[in-house]
Amino acid sequence: MGEFLNILIIEDSEDDTKLITRELLNDNIQLNSQRIQTVDALHIQLKNCDWDVIIADYRVPGCEAPLALKIVQQSQLDIPFIVVSGAIGEQVAVEMMKAGAHDYLMKDNLLRLGEAVRREVREAKIRKERRNTEIILKQQRVAIEAAIDGIAILQKDSYQYVNPAFFKLFGFERSEDLVGKNWDFLYSLEEATRFQQDIFPILKQDRSWRGEVVALRKDGSTFSLGVSLSLSDDASLIVVCRDISELLQAQALIAYHALHDPLTGLPNRTLLSERLELAINKAQRHDDYHYAVLFLDLDRFKVINDSLGHILGDKLLVGIAQRLKIHLRNTDMVARLGGDEFVILLEESSNQKTVIEIVERIIEECQTPFNFDKQKVFSSVSIGIVLGSRDYQQAVDLLRDADIAMYRAKKEEYCSYKIFNKTMYIKAFNRLTLETDFRKALEQEEFVLHYQPIFDLLDNQLIGFEALVRWQHPTHGLIHPSQFVPIAEETGLIIPLDDWVIRQACQQVNIWGEKFSNDFSLKVSINLSAKDLRKPSLIQDIDNLLAETGLEGQLITIEITESMLIENLENTIDVLNTLKLRNIQVSIDDFGTGYSSLSYLNRLPIDNLKIDRSFVRQMQADKRDYQIVNTITALSNQLGLVTIAEGIETSRQLQLLKQLDCQLGQGYLFSEPLSVDEIENRILI
Repeated sequence: MGEFLNILIIEDSEDDTKLITRELLNDNIQLNSQRIQTVDALHIQLKNCDWDVIIADYRVPGCEAPLALKIVQQSQLDIPFIVVSGAIGEQVAVEMMKAGAHDYLMKDNLLRLGEAVRREVREAKIRKERRNTEIILKQQRVAIEAAIDGIAILQKDSYQYVNPAFFKLFGFERSEDLVGKNWDFLYSLEEATRFQQDIFPILKQDRSWRGEVVALRKDGSTFSLGVSLSLSDDASLIVVCRDISELLQAQALIAYHALHDPLTGLPNRTLLSERLELAINKAQRHDDYHYAVLFLDLDRFKVINDSLGHILGDKLLVGIAQRLKIHLRNTDMVARLGGDEFVILLEESSNQKTVIEIVERIIEECQTPFNFDKQKVFSSVSIGIVLGSRDYQQAVDLLRDADIAMYRAKKEEYCSYKIFNKTMYIKAFNRLTLETDFRKALEQEEFVLHYQPIFDLLDNQLIGFEALVRWQHPTHGLIHPSQFVPIAEETGLIIPLDDWVIRQACQQVNIWGEKFSNDFSLKVSINLSAKDLRKPSLIQDIDNLLAETGLEGQLITIEITESMLIENLENTIDVLNTLKLRNIQVSIDDFGTGYSSLSYLNRLPIDNLKIDRSFVRQMQADKRDYQIVNTITALSNQLGLVTIAEGIETSRQLQLLKQLDCQLGQGYLFSEPLSVDEIENRILI
């Protein structure tokens, strides 16, 4: 179970609120959330509740994000403030960040919302610890000033009086060891010269001076001394001092943590951004200066974290950090952005070949397994490369392009690298545009269902349809699912899309039953995603839909792919058994292309196996695909399952499938997917 967070949401849209909470729940963040829309409500919530994070839409009529941020800041509460908006521009986003917002995301791209929330909660905890440390240091400082400060009085450069705290501070046992001695007795020649040239002139003019000096103890060791000097009316010099070595160390530690990742000790995003800005500025001034930015992401890190635990996952991150530093020069920097993301700045990188050689060494090094507590852990990295140029003006642009290149490398092949080019940016931008349009399409109901008939191959009898979603884009026309379903899967929008598909398909079958025959018994097959199976309300939603439409469960077939089964087999079996109690049939789609295993086939409460079209397309009597189809049909018959062939396009394929006792089929030989009107005019007449 993920961490539990109290999250205040400033949002005027209930649907957008659900979108945000759903994204967090999908990212394993358990939350207690409260949605508000007004300034008064914000004051009440800040006063009465302890919030871990505030997520605010930029434009809420009763509580605009800039005003809400100002109110939070005035409350003196250190609560991470994340702006999530569907219309915020880059300039406005930058202004919000300068004003004190901790992060911003677009509503049409909430993939990193969970990580952003986790990161800012961690940072808030670090800030709280830092404040606590500072409070302790102040208390210590007050105690020192009140009780144990060293005090001395000098006349004509000689000590006339020292208190016990003073002589003990310098390592002496009694005041007589210092009284009568010249003041420079306790300082090195270099520090005494600094007194004469820099400090005493100010003291003479202002009658006082306060600062830090380096003093000598009796044993010759040095230490940092906080000194307050005051000239009295009788020309006596009053010295109040204390050892501030520990205080300076604590301040240095606070400054260090502000710029470094607490887990790996590497520079964090803040320090990295400063270095990147310096590199950008240097490249603007010097034509012969070259640099490169590497964006690294661990392959399958989530699997390691989930299967072996976060403690071992943290050890892996530390180990990777140490290995990355091996390949860097003193002028280079490796930073951790958070999670399993690292960035390397290579300075003075003369050419692309040198950069690639370093990248290849890093990839090879990271493939060497780690041994943690007798547990061998294998890992690898995908790397995106940006070769710095004078075109770059901001660090965020460098990181964006390196991230795009890394994503492309990870998508094409784990443990690889890609060098960024403009084509990658265009594709990423187009994908973002398509994702934005997809969200609008859900709201504006731009999707339509087409239905592909399914026939009994033995008697050519129509037995039902497979419901297939299409996107009727206002400018691009009809878009195939292969272009938008992967986006829906990644963003979690597949759930509302599938909810719409199930409802539309069931309502359509119900309409056809009333329109064409009282004994209408044609089935409809509906595809579900892995996220649908994990949705807690799936069964209740289906029950509500059946009750609403009056549709019988036996008229519905749910299709799932093999790859979905291995994610959580036991949970999947429970869900499928519950569906079977409602007489809903279950098919395994694309059988033979995934993780086919007799061990799970025997356990699953399924009715049908669908033979993937790739086998049917190339099926000939003397080909291996024919034998695969033969094996699948024979296996189905032995298990008492119905076999359905997809992608039947030729009479020869149909003949072979009949010979192999394949019961059902669909494909362009019978009919392409058709609209509702086409089904009624061509099939159900």
